[in-house]
Amino acid sequence: MAERLAFAARLTSLEAIFVLSGIVLAVFGGFTFADRRNPARIGTGCFWILLGASFAFGSVLPAWANGALVIAMVAIDGFGRVRASAASTADAAPREVRVRPAHRLGRRIFIPVLMIPALTYASSLIPWGKSVDPNRVVFVSLAYASVLSAAAALAISRARPVELIHEGRRLAEAIGAVVILPQLLASLGTLFRVAGVGDVIARIVSAVIPAGNLFAVVGVCCLSIVGFTFIMGNSFAAFPVIMSGVGVPLLILPFGADPALVGALVLTCASCGTLCTPMAANFNMVPPALFEMRDPYGVIKIQAPYAAVMLLVHVALLWALIR
Repeated sequence: MAERLAFAARLTSLEAIFVLSGIVLAVFGGFTFADRRNPARIGTGCFWILLGASFAFGSVLPAWANGALVIAMVAIDGFGRVRASAASTADAAPREVRVRPAHRLGRRIFIPVLMIPALTYASSLIPWGKSVDPNRVVFVSLAYASVLSAAAALAISRARPVELIHEGRRLAEAIGAVVILPQLLASLGTLFRVAGVGDVIARIVSAVIPAGNLFAVVGVCCLSIVGFTFIMGNSFAAFPVIMSGVGVPLLILPFGADPALVGALVLTCASCGTLCTPMAANFNMVPPALFEMRDPYGVIKIQAPYAAVMLLVHVALLWALIR
C-alpha cells in the first residue's frame, strides 16, 4: 500500500509533468529529423530535443548544464536553423477542404477543448488537505486534463494517434523558438530582483520625484510596472522588481497605503504592458502564427489603444483610493 501511494505521489508530481513534457518535445524532435521537407530539419530537431532535455532533466542537471542547453538553443535559433516544415504550408489544402472535417464533427469538436478547463477546475474543488500545494494541484491537473482531452479528440475524430503527434509538431513549429520566452523572461525577473535592480529604480525615483507627491509616485509606479512588463513580457516577473523598488518603499510605507490594494492594482496595471509587447509571445505572437494572420503584430496593434486607456484608469484609480 505504501509503495502504491509513493508511486501515485511521484506520478502526480510536477517533476512527472516536466518529464512528460520533455518526452513530447523529444518526440517532436525525432519526427522533425525524419521530415525531409523541412529545410532546417537538423537544427529544428536539435532545438526541440534540447528543449525536451531541459524539461525532463532540468532538476537533476547542474546549473552550468542547464545554462549550456539554453545557450545551445539560442545559438541554433540565432543562426536561423529553427524553421517550420514546408509540408504545413506549401501543400496546404484550400480552406474549404480544411474546415470540412470540423463541419462533419459539429459541436462535438468543442468537447476536447472544454474538457481541459472543466477537469482542471473540478480538481481544484476537491479538498486535498493542507499538506497538498494548491499550485501543484492546478498544474498537474492541467497537464493530465490535456492528456485526456487529446484522447477524447482522437476518439471523436477517429484519427490515428500519429496524427496527434503531427498536429502537435505543426503547432510547435508555427510557434517556433519563441516558445522558450516565458521561461527565459521569468528567469530574467528573478535575476533583476537578486541583482538589486529594484533598489536602483528606487534611488532614481527618489531623486526625481518631490517628496510627498502621491500622484507622481503612483504614476511612476504604474509606468514602471508597464515598462518592465513590456521588456520582460511577463507581469509576474516584473512585479517583485517594481514592488520592492517603488511600491513598498515609496508608496506603501510613506503614505500608509493598503499593501493588498496596491499589489492588486499594480499587478493588473502590468497587463497593459503585456498587451503591447511581442515579448509576451504566448499572448501576442502565437495567435497570429496559428491563425496565419498577414500582420504578425496585428494583435498588438488592436490591443494598444485599450492598454493606454486602462493605464490611465489604473493611475487615477490607485491615486484616488490611496488619497
